[in-house]
Amino acid sequence: MALLPKTLRYWLFDTLSVKTMRYVDAVPRHKASGVVADVYDQIADDFFVNGSLTSRSGVPDLFAAIWTGGRETVLVDDQLDRTTKEALTATLSSINDCPYCGDMMVSLVHAADRHDDAARILEENEQNITDPLLRERLLWVRAVATPGATPPSRTPFNRAQLPEVIGSLMALSDINRFSHIIMDGSPVNAPFGLQAVKAFALRLFGGELRATHKHPLEQGRTLHLLPEAELPDDMQWARSNPRIAGAVSRWAAAVERESEHVIPERTRQLVHDSLRQWQGEQMPISRSWVNREVDGLEGNERAIARLALVVAKASYQSDDSLVADVLEYNPEQKQFLRVLAWSTFTAARYVAARIARLSDNTRPVLRQVA
Repeated sequence: MALLPKTLRYWLFDTLSVKTMRYVDAVPRHKASGVVADVYDQIADDFFVNGSLTSRSGVPDLFAAIWTGGRETVLVDDQLDRTTKEALTATLSSINDCPYCGDMMVSLVHAADRHDDAARILEENEQNITDPLLRERLLWVRAVATPGATPPSRTPFNRAQLPEVIGSLMALSDINRFSHIIMDGSPVNAPFGLQAVKAFALRLFGGELRATHKHPLEQGRTLHLLPEAELPDDMQWARSNPRIAGAVSRWAAAVERESEHVIPERTRQLVHDSLRQWQGEQMPISRSWVNREVDGLEGNERAIARLALVVAKASYQSDDSLVADVLEYNPEQKQFLRVLAWSTFTAARYVAARIARLSDNTRPVLRQVA
């Protein structure tokens, strides 16, 4: 059970969540207005205020976009329950080497009283989860999301569930990559390397988050935050669920609109061409591969393209030097946020499209599954 009064609990979460934030500053909630204040209110009502979301608050529509995309795909029960989606994205965060997101999602699995499952995910030991369907689903995530892994032979979701599944993985693919840059690790560390202590802390944190699982969330509550938009061709996997389609189309349009005058067209084209050819294979240990890919670009264009491609193909290779190169040409926080949000979202949409293709190729199960 939760131990702290609600006001203190969420103040503590908010304070801890920005402890490792760097390069940008979140708009303080008491100074927020307009759509930023609306998004803060929704996050406080339906989830908990945290740095993986509020780090984008300097650009209102980017803040609204990540909340709209993440809430409607992951947090809302629809064809698939929320806890399963949180478990899927906890495993994805582990694959993507985002300790900040991984710890948060593991804590949310604890919040649903799935303590053994949360422990196995934290240990990267999903094959020993006792629930056979959840085990199959998490191993499927490892197969579709691990660079160079053998594609799965089947998809353990029915067709009605796939828009939520793919949308959830797209949301955390973006958040993982963004947080890998913006958050300098998790605020919950293992003291002296004692993973058991960290595991206990995440279980306690999950107890405090139990209130976020108390009531099912209203479907579509976020959609008014952003204008309606056409569903992009590469996101047709969402079409069968109008709410998911509405959320991801608004998200995509907001990112493209905000980055329109910041990302040079030649840079966009190079990044898109490169990601269209990439099939999710493991990239070389040396980062020289990206220098070859951006050959011919200079200055700001080269800096943005290098960051976008590393974030997409090998986010674990991201470092301060990549960010410093972009900041040299984009020192203002809002400008940098637009560059980074475009980079992480562009990566995530290609991840989602690849998972959608794999799901089609392996024939999703047609029987109803829980």
